[in-house]
Amino acid sequence: MQKAEVRDRIRTMIHTGELPCEEPGKTWAGGGESKRCTACAESIPPTEIEFEVMLPVSGLIVRLHRLCHAIWLEECEPLQPA
Repeated sequence: MQKAEVRDRIRTMIHTGELPCEEPGKTWAGGGESKRCTACAESIPPTEIEFEVMLPVSGLIVRLHRLCHAIWLEECEPLQPA
């Protein structure tokens, strides 16, 4: 998936509430476990970095590629309270 497509998908998921913009709790990073990325739905292989983020308000745990994680944070930044 191209970067622009990932960004559009993340924007849609934020808008629908499927991928909430909330202050992340604990975040872990390490080698992928071949699980699906919450944002792009592609597998995160062991050769790539996987971010696992706990969202304390919604109770969700999201798994994201490095790029997907960065885009999610960028898209959520303007929506965070000042």
